[in-house]
Amino acid sequence: MKAEIITVGTELLIGSILNTNAKFLSERLIDLGVEVVRQVSVADDMNAIIKELNISMNEADLIFLCGGLGPTNDDLTREALAKFLNKKIYIDKDAKEKLVLRFEKINKKMTDNNIKQVSLIDGSKKLDNNWGLALGEVNDYNGKKIFLFPGPPKEFEPMVDAYLAQNIHENQKIIVRSLNVIGLGESLTEDRIRKLNLENKYISINTFAHFTQTEIKLIAKGEDYEYISNVMSNSIEKLYDEFKDHIYSDNNQSVEEVLVKRLRDKNLTISFAESITGGLLAASITDVAGSSKILSSSYVTYSNNSKIKNLGVKKETLDKYGAISEQTALEMARGLKNKTNSSVCVSTTGEAGPEPSETDIGNVYICIYFSEDNYQLKHFYFPGNRERVRNRTVSQVLSNLLYLINKE
Repeated sequence: MKAEIITVGTELLIGSILNTNAKFLSERLIDLGVEVVRQVSVADDMNAIIKELNISMNEADLIFLCGGLGPTNDDLTREALAKFLNKKIYIDKDAKEKLVLRFEKINKKMTDNNIKQVSLIDGSKKLDNNWGLALGEVNDYNGKKIFLFPGPPKEFEPMVDAYLAQNIHENQKIIVRSLNVIGLGESLTEDRIRKLNLENKYISINTFAHFTQTEIKLIAKGEDYEYISNVMSNSIEKLYDEFKDHIYSDNNQSVEEVLVKRLRDKNLTISFAESITGGLLAASITDVAGSSKILSSSYVTYSNNSKIKNLGVKKETLDKYGAISEQTALEMARGLKNKTNSSVCVSTTGEAGPEPSETDIGNVYICIYFSEDNYQLKHFYFPGNRERVRNRTVSQVLSNLLYLINKE
């Protein structure tokens, strides 16, 4: 089954707002086993909308029109679809009554143009909007399904979650699961999956790279729920056997969420000595509820003097190897261990730019230190601007940390 997404709004084309709806809907469709073959944004123009509908009718089974259902004259999506279908628009009486009561309740005058938000196309299936005003709908046309959803994300997202699955898989049961893998990379993960020969007409398995982790997406479909449930369970069991310590989550939790939980479960504490990351690592941990149980200390040792004063890094080491070196990273982590006695101590040092100081931009050293005979010292090169280098360093540290903690 193939889908195309048409997002409507001149504001999308001129960059006034970010098109988060297309991303959100694509993710939900993929979860349901639907292939998204095209996304396009068009202005609030009837002819432009109809042109895209004609293209989509030749390419997709499911067509989604998102936005342009508001009360103003330039909200033309429903009118454009009605013209395309050669059908009339009517006012839904029940929705109109609710709309009038809503305005009365908030003691606000309802203008005439608000009424168009509770209109529908003849023969469509109404999708009630319990999160806003504009109705959604589904139209069956020439063997295709054409969906209308309002554009504001606070309305669009809950409506998609409420109505999508039941309207595209009417005669099929579907089960979707995700496994999250660290420490391997997408290409190696996929290669090992394909060698297991798990896919058949009831289940599909795909991988999606998220920088330092890979999501394995399993989608089982069929008319017999018990049967596809068994297929899913057997596939997941074999994947767990294959990837063992590399699987850290089965519900798309973030690495930092799982890391905090693992540290708490193992009664471990952690401290950070950050140079290049400047406190980002500690911030990512404290964003997770319950982190106060495991985070002991965090030092931002940006200057050489701070590294010497707070962590005991030797001046001779800095003079000989520089601040951005594996020797300095190790001494930072070792000094942090001596100072805090945390179960695990992490140091970062590197060159983020925009101008290089002592090495190439993107060179990063990290040290994850448990004890003098148990530590990981790694060098990475992350291309990109300052923000990208720092964020990628944080992601890499968190993934390496979680993998090592899982093995402890």
